Amino acid sequence: MSIVKKIYMFDFGWLGGDGGWFLPGWGAMTYSDKAPQRVWVEIPVTGVLMDTDIGYIVFDTGVAPNAWQTHTRGVLEAFPVIKFSDENRIEKQLNNLGLKPSDIAFVIQSHLHFDHVGQTNIFKDAKVPIIVNKKELQSALMMLWMGKEGAYQSANLNDLKGANWLIVDLPMFELAEGIRLYFSGGHTSGHMVLSVKTKKGNTYFFTGDHLHLPRELETESKGWLLSDYDEWLTFVKQLKIWEKANNAKIIICHDPDFWNKYPRIPTYLE
Repeated sequence: MSIVKKIYMFDFGWLGGDGGWFLPGWGAMTYSDKAPQRVWVEIPVTGVLMDTDIGYIVFDTGVAPNAWQTHTRGVLEAFPVIKFSDENRIEKQLNNLGLKPSDIAFVIQSHLHFDHVGQTNIFKDAKVPIIVNKKELQSALMMLWMGKEGAYQSANLNDLKGANWLIVDLPMFELAEGIRLYFSGGHTSGHMVLSVKTKKGNTYFFTGDHLHLPRELETESKGWLLSDYDEWLTFVKQLKIWEKANNAKIIICHDPDFWNKYPRIPTYLE
């Protein structure tokens, strides 16, 4: 039986970016259209907190509160943090439930881009286990050691040196009954998608960055934020099968309409 009792949603503010990052045809020049209409897209940054029989489990931690001061200018020019306040700090949202960082049993990282690992450092001193895919950690560190600062930021990962890392390297890793991590690749070389089945019998897939917009799922296409299209499309096809077979809900974590569909902490899903 599933160990998951409640699912809370973190609100980590908002980013903006060129629509071409998300969907092809938004901003790319073609032979017959060398001045295409550009689209600016604004997306929420979200995360998940699961209340389970083995403790509270976090999935992704959003943007660092001091990102504008510590991150390279290039990444924030491409993906500016357009909304962030003290209310978007993870400590503040945990406190709404009477929790502190040391109360968390595990932190799961879908991947290590700056808008998903930005506040993970608050769990370091308490030695909270941080679960990440082996390929993801390897590729992130490789990029940074070669001086390729981009969506992976030294400001995030330097703070996590010596943290309590737990490495997974399986197509599917079951953390506990009802909580599964699926290697999806596609967006990054070690990206993982979270599957949760609750005690109420509901199944949810939290996409991380495998999908940014609902239209990507509908059209089965993605823009520039893609490292391997074959991996990406194969996993999208699998998601659609699992959705139908399990009467599941695919929750797209950067959906611009996210907060009209899902509740913020302290309200929850079951």
